Amino acid sequence: MKQRSLYRITVIVSMFVKFILQLYLFKKRNKNWDSVTNEKWTDLLKKQAIEYRDKSNSLGGLMIKVGQFLSTRGDIFPEAFINELDDLSDQVPPVPTEISMEILEEEWRRKKEDHLKMISSDPIASASIGEVYKGTLNNGTDVAVKIQRHNIDKIIHTDFKALKIVLWLSERFTSFGEKVNLKALHKEMVTTIGNELDYRKELKNGLEFRERFQDTESIYIPDFYEKLSTKRVLVMEWVEGAKVTNTEFLDKHRLNRKEIAEELYDFIFRHLLHHGTFHADPHQGNILVDENGRIIIIDFGMIGEIKRDDALHLRQMIQGFVLKDYPLVIGQLEKLGFLLPNTDKKKLQDTFKTLSEAYLEDSSGVSDEEKIEHVLGDVQEIIRKEPIQLPAQYAFLIRASSIATGVLTIVDPEIDFIELGKPIVREWVEETGQNDENIKYQVLKEAAKPLLEVPRNLNTWLEAPEHQRTSEEAREWHRFNHHRLLMGIAFSLSAFLISLVFVFLAVWTGSELMQITAGSAAIISLTTGILIFRKHKNWITEERKYK
Repeated sequence: MKQRSLYRITVIVSMFVKFILQLYLFKKRNKNWDSVTNEKWTDLLKKQAIEYRDKSNSLGGLMIKVGQFLSTRGDIFPEAFINELDDLSDQVPPVPTEISMEILEEEWRRKKEDHLKMISSDPIASASIGEVYKGTLNNGTDVAVKIQRHNIDKIIHTDFKALKIVLWLSERFTSFGEKVNLKALHKEMVTTIGNELDYRKELKNGLEFRERFQDTESIYIPDFYEKLSTKRVLVMEWVEGAKVTNTEFLDKHRLNRKEIAEELYDFIFRHLLHHGTFHADPHQGNILVDENGRIIIIDFGMIGEIKRDDALHLRQMIQGFVLKDYPLVIGQLEKLGFLLPNTDKKKLQDTFKTLSEAYLEDSSGVSDEEKIEHVLGDVQEIIRKEPIQLPAQYAFLIRASSIATGVLTIVDPEIDFIELGKPIVREWVEETGQNDENIKYQVLKEAAKPLLEVPRNLNTWLEAPEHQRTSEEAREWHRFNHHRLLMGIAFSLSAFLISLVFVFLAVWTGSELMQITAGSAAIISLTTGILIFRKHKNWITEERKYK
């Protein structure tokens, strides 16, 4: 039942509609916001996140991957919601082995015995997209065979349709659509999760990492078997090792935990800053260590990338903070794709100015570590409140950094991230072209700012009549919206009544399919009508400004 397209779409969309109604009714009932109201609001978000998590574990497929994706988006979703998704498990019941073997032979276009002397009767790991078996090639080499789950591509494509409906409703009938570029968010999810459906991309990523670290003794990337790997099957060298966070294993083999942590830190962050790519899912299950202390990296399905041009924009943004050139900071954020079209840039400039002066000029004796913690907390708060949306690669970078930090702290509780990072960042700044001439140019530009503002102010004064015409057009547009919204309310109400008729017919005839379809239509049309009515109320408030 849960693999049927209509059932999955109905469950996903209905859950979303329920969440929207709960949030809408809560805000209607709680006009005065205080600490008690805030606590109730947090509890509601937690309950919704728990329901999403339970539903995800039940349905599997895209729901789990979307939940993991959303847990990276601190710029979009409340902390209370995200915290409940952090431990969303990607461990699901395995597919019957005979079905997976059929997929393997279908991809290879021959019997599995033509390549394999042995393969385990059950998967050693089972996730939402693929399962891993241990096998032995005919030449005696042990391998890991990763096979995509049966019908997973069809399930995920169905779930993407449901997600598109959810985002369409959000964009048109909630304020969420004004704060977030939902089309960009949908595209990011399709690209990020879609990449995991093609094992040829994971093969390419793994081979690139292997080539890059082939001369590094402390890091080992297992070999891949290109001729045996396809879109739905990935074959790689079998490696023995314990999770890097298995402190008992580390202590038993007398491994230097400090050195291992430093090597892993270097792998994660130096690789990012110097090569632009990073392992976007560095959790403890993907990082192993052998008896000799060699670090083994596996699973390259999620790889992030920061382009060189973006690195230059980041450098110039840092330069803007140093020179107190906040328009430069905002300009670089815009080039990086962080700002939404409705961003109040002047307000954001003032916010960054206040934040920068509060910490850069602080002489209270607070340690650098504490300052960094405070700055990160304040920046995260700005991202949540202002119309700022992190592009997917930065959201995954923040998530990957957070996961890596947790892993490194377990390996070496006394690790000093700031000291380890200083030489890496210094090399990166030099590599991206920071130099004294550039600084001098920016200082000169800062001094000339008052003169550069004169033409802009003059042009604003000359264009004043045009602004008046624009204001008249805005008023006409408001009146048009009045009629459009009233028609929308009438249409939604009619659709709701018609859907109810079909619900009664479905109950009378005993048609389960018609009950699900008509019931979903009734819920959606009623919700749409309520949301349009809410938008109409907002229109009335806006219209009064023009009278």
